[in-house]
Amino acid sequence: MKVLLLNAPPLKRFGIVGQIYPPLGILYLVSYLRIKNNNFEIKVIDGYHEKNTDEVVQKITSFSPHILGISFTTQAATGAYEVIRLVRQKLNEVFIVTGGPHPTIYPAESLIKSKADVVVMGEGEITFSELVNRLYKNSNYYDLEGIAYAKDISVQINKPRSLIKDLDSIPFPARDLLDLRRYPGYHYKKTSWDTSYISGRGCPYNCVYCSNPVWKFCKPWMRLRSPQNIADEIEYLKTEYGVREFYDQTDAFNGSASWAKKVCDEFIRRGLGIYWKVQMTVENIDEDLAQKMVQAGCWLGLIGIETGNDATAKGILKKTSRVSAGKSLSILKKYGMKTFALLMAFNVWEENGVLKYEDMNDTLNTLNFAKQLVREKKVDIISWSLTTPYPGSRLYEIAKRHQLIPGGSEGKWELWDSSENFIMKLPGISKKDWHFIKRKGKVLQAALLFKSGTFNWYSIPIYLKKIWNVIRT
Repeated sequence: MKVLLLNAPPLKRFGIVGQIYPPLGILYLVSYLRIKNNNFEIKVIDGYHEKNTDEVVQKITSFSPHILGISFTTQAATGAYEVIRLVRQKLNEVFIVTGGPHPTIYPAESLIKSKADVVVMGEGEITFSELVNRLYKNSNYYDLEGIAYAKDISVQINKPRSLIKDLDSIPFPARDLLDLRRYPGYHYKKTSWDTSYISGRGCPYNCVYCSNPVWKFCKPWMRLRSPQNIADEIEYLKTEYGVREFYDQTDAFNGSASWAKKVCDEFIRRGLGIYWKVQMTVENIDEDLAQKMVQAGCWLGLIGIETGNDATAKGILKKTSRVSAGKSLSILKKYGMKTFALLMAFNVWEENGVLKYEDMNDTLNTLNFAKQLVREKKVDIISWSLTTPYPGSRLYEIAKRHQLIPGGSEGKWELWDSSENFIMKLPGISKKDWHFIKRKGKVLQAALLFKSGTFNWYSIPIYLKKIWNVIRT
């Protein structure tokens, strides 16, 4: 039996994030499937690295799988639906499974718009493996936990599947099915090439804007791999692929400070001799952690600050403030770590049912705060995104209640790109205003990028492709 897994691309590709690291989500599905049944011929296609939808469809039909699994985010949903429509025309008998963030939130939409056979909701390793094995044995799959399927004229949504407690039980992603050298890694780096891994799943926090449906589908909201298992993967990647730099894609590395310190201790004990970077929360940063991280090879911390307005931070349930952000950044800088401030424009929240949001002055205040942190040598680099009400977040529900999403935007999921588009229509904020804000943030971002000395020229082709895609739209 032939199984093909696709990381679906969006119809409009504004950003570059999907192109710089391999899609570990579907590679984990493959590695887990292999240990449960090694009788399948498996192929993986990363749609972000194909020229267009037609090329994706041609490669799928050429392989002619019995089972086609397609994972996609909200931004890639319309692209996924188009791929499925075209594949159905050529391979009518193929069994199609969708999964990932968007199908988890909208299983009915996924089934109806794509004519898929089954949706895998939430964490997919066990569910997808059991589904494929039942199809292999021609067994009934309708009672499987964690799936949705069309039955007659209705959609049947089954009981959610519990999350995997022991993340160490999942084999390392099946990176052998993709050419890792096609992925240049983050444009901020010390070496010519880096790759990614995930040390934990989920996040202990509950920020208003966050949509993390796959790993918050059930509780616990955050699960962590053992430090030994993480170090084993890094040693494997060093030996097998010659990687010397890594990006930990975990949402909040220091969500548990005690665990984060143990990870660093294991890296130090083994003498891994690597560079790495990681996403962090402003909370839980102390001198002991900072010292251990730097000693273990961490050189860049991406810190979720999001806003320069304390009232906003409280409203969006972000556990930070101007003072705490400055203090945490100072600690990291004291031990020689470079810092990357993650910032957002036009945050939105509710207070007692009343709509609250950042206006032009508030958003400019965030940029001014970023400039202040740069002048104080607490921040080296920033990112700048437009607050986007992704389905699955509380922000999305707020935006719906207050009619902030213009008619016709829902369903045009390819436009939901926080790096380029502002989906919400806020009172007093014109299109000209948010374009002005976006440009100011991007200019500062670019200036700091080149000033930082960490920009990697191997990323230039991806940036040129991004500029071309923007021009075409």
